[in-house]
Amino acid sequence: MKREIPTEYRDHLTARNRAGMLGGEGRGITACGFWTGAFLSFFLAIGVPYANMVMHSTFMAWDFNTPGAIFLFLVLVGLLNVLFKVASQNIFRASALAALAGVAYLYYYWPLTDIDWYSPGWMFVTFMTVSSLVNVPLVWSGRSLALNRSDLVLVYLMLLVVSSLCSMGMSQQLLPIITAFYYYASPQNKWLEKLSDHFPNRNILVDDGDENKAFFEGLEEATIPYEAWVEPLIWWSVLLLALYVVMISAAVILRRQWMERERLAYPITQVGVAIVSGEEKGRLINGFMRNRAMWYGCAIPLLIGSLNALHAYDPAMPRVSLRWTQKFLMHQSLELNIHFAMVGFSYLINTSISAGLWVFQLLVKIENELLLLSGFKSDQRFVFGIANQPYLAYQGGGALIALALLGLWIGREHLKDVFGKAFGLAPEVEDGDEIISYRGAVFGLLGGTAVMVAWLWLMGTQLWVALLFVVLALLIFIGISRVVVEAGLAAVRSPMIAPDLMIQGLGSTLVGTSGVFNLSLSYIWCADIRVFVLAMVANGLKLIEAMDHRSRRLILWGVYLAVVIGAVGSCWMVLHMAYRHGGINLEGWFFKGSPEVVYNNILRNLKPAGVAWDGLTFCFGGGAVMLLLTWARQRLAWWPLHPLGFAVANNHLMDKIWFSVLIAWTIKKVVMRFGGAAVYRKSQSFFLGLIAGEVMCNGLWIIIDYLTGKTGNKVFIIG
Repeated sequence: MKREIPTEYRDHLTARNRAGMLGGEGRGITACGFWTGAFLSFFLAIGVPYANMVMHSTFMAWDFNTPGAIFLFLVLVGLLNVLFKVASQNIFRASALAALAGVAYLYYYWPLTDIDWYSPGWMFVTFMTVSSLVNVPLVWSGRSLALNRSDLVLVYLMLLVVSSLCSMGMSQQLLPIITAFYYYASPQNKWLEKLSDHFPNRNILVDDGDENKAFFEGLEEATIPYEAWVEPLIWWSVLLLALYVVMISAAVILRRQWMERERLAYPITQVGVAIVSGEEKGRLINGFMRNRAMWYGCAIPLLIGSLNALHAYDPAMPRVSLRWTQKFLMHQSLELNIHFAMVGFSYLINTSISAGLWVFQLLVKIENELLLLSGFKSDQRFVFGIANQPYLAYQGGGALIALALLGLWIGREHLKDVFGKAFGLAPEVEDGDEIISYRGAVFGLLGGTAVMVAWLWLMGTQLWVALLFVVLALLIFIGISRVVVEAGLAAVRSPMIAPDLMIQGLGSTLVGTSGVFNLSLSYIWCADIRVFVLAMVANGLKLIEAMDHRSRRLILWGVYLAVVIGAVGSCWMVLHMAYRHGGINLEGWFFKGSPEVVYNNILRNLKPAGVAWDGLTFCFGGGAVMLLLTWARQRLAWWPLHPLGFAVANNHLMDKIWFSVLIAWTIKKVVMRFGGAAVYRKSQSFFLGLIAGEVMCNGLWIIIDYLTGKTGNKVFIIG
């Protein structure tokens, strides 16, 4: 018997989703949505690295909470769209706004000769001025730049995609790593002597002929040597573009299984859903902004964060600490950190998931202590994931891969339909509600994977090594994406990364010296990546439930446009800021720590080594435990813990956020026990306010610091 969603129930879900989000609006995506989305995407792409590198401010795109995207979205619905609505009421108001914007712009920037072309502030003001001028003929013709709900969905999804590229996710990893070899090579580290012979046949590292000193130390008069960048960036563009096509395709393929069949929670998108749902035709102010409970929650992080930000200006101002450390076991300690956004996200998930997250965190801490007391330790060294205990890294990696494989197995009927539709074997399967046809998604997945494998093979990696590595990397990406969409973990990373599992798990003898070099360079896109395209697109697709089929297909173009804007815009800003200020003066980890880790790891791992059977035993053991925990959850009605927490326990980021998850779990248990579902639904607005308040505080103080010239003022950071 074939298991599938009954047609009647599918129609019910479609009708319910449209009623909830569209509210009868029925308008699709317009050109104004693309105009606004393109600019805000570009502004985020350049603004985040500018704030991070030049201002040393709060990180706005390091994790899946994407505070930069949410802040700009709040600015859009709370300010920009309101202005566009006011201007759309009549031609006089539109003309008055345009005249005011034009006069103010000329007054401040005239004679237009001293403009800093890399200033995010100038770019934002220019966009507002141009938009106000463009709005005049639109209003004259009966239209305006005011955005409807479908436009807002497009803009938000584009911002999510850009967040995964503009900092930790790509640009600030890529450019420093491919230039660092020649700058940091020295007689002491022996990079040139021992690594040069293992370079790929293709030019994928930047060499300007002067050890790339200008990139790391800054330029005075000479021009940027663009010719040295062309070939390496072309090669890396091929690989990364294939990767992003694969990720977008995978998100489309998994959307219906995760969203309609398993009904996962998608906590991270709930802020976007609430804002989009609050947009009502004929209303000037968005309903989300009129919610009193939301503002009550918003006030708490705004007040505490502002006090701490003011402390950076005047040490006499009180500082509120939200971080403590508590001794747990002999060698184990617990970090008790309060992150308001994490409390807000965690409040929106099932209590069995949140309980699994904090309980398994404590249990794996105990396991870590037992390993230490027994003297059972590994000689291997990891930098990413669970770095302090390699065996736990293997265990968590195996559990995460098992989680991904189990999810694919559970969705095997859906996957069979998708691939059947793609190859013409299941014409009855409907894919008109996806942003791309299943044929396009499947061929994008297979074609992109083939390009990635071929790229690594061309660089000298053995074919079987390249294929296995890409498959493992994609499984880890899918596993983390599952954790994000189901548990709402706004800050999470894999306990073990694919390059370490391949190089140290299988050993350099099997992987080969060229494989060690090439897989180590893949740290650029699959090592300390705390945010990536697959998870962001999977989250963003939650918002398309209410859209018409034409708008859904337009979303795909918005996603690809965001990929191009995010990649090009952020790389452009990183490149020019490095040559202007000197990379070593910008961000220590990206321009020194991370590149040195890559090449030092290559040097260390080139030594002959066999299969790490002890580590792989823990890896398969972690997978077996995940199978057992999943069985218990499915078969034992009384089982209280979701197995998802086991896959991500004890990594660096879970140490930072587990206490916030515990707080949210405790509050939700009390609310559900004494108030019931009705009180819980009403209380959600308060916790969405906690998220919005933390985001607003971060964004507002970056603006204030930008205007005052303050640097180093970090407000809310996870670590």
